[in-house]
Amino acid sequence: MLQTKWIIREMRKGEQSAYKIAKQQKVSERWARKLHRRFEGLPLYKITRIHHLEQCGRKPIPITKEERDIVLDTKKDLGFGAVMIERILDEKGIHMPHNRIQKILLQEGLARHDLKKSKRRKWIRYERRYSNSLWHTDWMEYKRKWYIFYEDDASRLITGAGEFANATTENSIKVFDEGAGKWGLPNQVLTDHGTQFCQNEDNTYKFREHLKSKKVKHILARIKHPQTNGKVEKLNHTMQGLIDRFGNLQDAVKFYNERRPHMSLDKDGHLRTPLQAFYDKKRKE
Repeated sequence: MLQTKWIIREMRKGEQSAYKIAKQQKVSERWARKLHRRFEGLPLYKITRIHHLEQCGRKPIPITKEERDIVLDTKKDLGFGAVMIERILDEKGIHMPHNRIQKILLQEGLARHDLKKSKRRKWIRYERRYSNSLWHTDWMEYKRKWYIFYEDDASRLITGAGEFANATTENSIKVFDEGAGKWGLPNQVLTDHGTQFCQNEDNTYKFREHLKSKKVKHILARIKHPQTNGKVEKLNHTMQGLIDRFGNLQDAVKFYNERRPHMSLDKDGHLRTPLQAFYDKKRKE
């Protein structure tokens, strides 16, 4: 900003040529003249960095009704943010930059500025290579009900889901067995240290012993380290919205598995649903 104000001030004085002013600041003569014209009549103290940035660049292209409608329809159907909507539209042969999509969502009150998302993440996502290598699970309390989900690490497929009045070891086992009967047994199951998965009042590990009887290894997440089981925590948040939308757990799980593409399941530039990824990543017999 100091350079910009200096150029404008010297141009207004008229004591030096535009060529000499531009040369001193190592910019083009054309740029010096352009700044002089752009802020003509505006006091120097009113020229702020924000004002300067707003004046720079080409004028934005107005958003058309067709663009707005297709973004809002995609948002309503799948509930994603700007980056995923951009990729979904690309899959349909419609290219729209995510910053343009974000502008529409902000105007409609469907998004908000999030400074955290603009910062570079320091961690790298890790996932298993094959389906049924590892399942994550955890309990979630939502609107006076308890939900449990089993999620396949490699494909993000919900392999088991249940809605109960109470979070118990018996219900944890029940949903696990239902999922294993449909999708096959996993090699390992990762849980936190909740009483539904760990030692009970009789000093026995009923959940672990049940997995052991199925030749499935039980892995416990590190204490006070929620990132270890972060994938199922993110799943819980997503499912809250889908349960509200569909009104029942079964339809919400079906939509998540079969219709909703997942950002982490990219293959050769194309998005996949968890169900597609589950079969693509199954270990060859």
